[in-house]
Amino acid sequence: MLSLVSSALPLTAGFVHVGSMASRSTVRMQEAAVAEEPAPPPPLPKIKTMRVGDGTLAGDMNFDPLMIADNSDKLAWYREAEIKHARLAMLAAFGWPISEITNFGKLLTTDGRAPSLLNGGLGDVNGVYWAAVAGLAIYWESQGLDKQFGKKDDYLPGMLGFDPLGADSPSMRNAEITNGRVAMVAITVFALEEAVTKAAIFPVNLLQ
Repeated sequence: MLSLVSSALPLTAGFVHVGSMASRSTVRMQEAAVAEEPAPPPPLPKIKTMRVGDGTLAGDMNFDPLMIADNSDKLAWYREAEIKHARLAMLAAFGWPISEITNFGKLLTTDGRAPSLLNGGLGDVNGVYWAAVAGLAIYWESQGLDKQFGKKDDYLPGMLGFDPLGADSPSMRNAEITNGRVAMVAITVFALEEAVTKAAIFPVNLLQ
């Protein structure tokens, strides 16, 4: 009886040894499979994933009833256009009354209105001024395109990298787009009112 038991022990030990080798081999195969798995792709930049209402962009009021910006590419396009018009409108809303009050350059129409498409008088503006405006516009547009298509993961529409005072912050971005929207409405009202009434909103004698 003892001899049978003693003869069975090596056989049992052999099975245990073979089993442990098989388990180690399985573990190695699993580790190799994990090591061979490709690394997950990096997350897409915000400009490729943003949506109306997700709070990525400053001034996002979750308002797009016509669904004209129903994907990230359209949203980026329309925000680029909006921020450019907003910045130009803020300059125009400031420059319009200043030009009428001071009559700088003596460019007002005979009835004291600022030169514009609706008021006329643009032909009297010096060609050097138009050349400078065109050059500046081309420069800033190129800067925007470089930022937009330069594979910058942190780029959002309107972020041209120009912040000499270091004032960039979420609150300042909200203030900029809010004031820009107000300015777009204001400059439109200026132009329409003067075209209809044929009178200056800010007469040159206001300071006299």
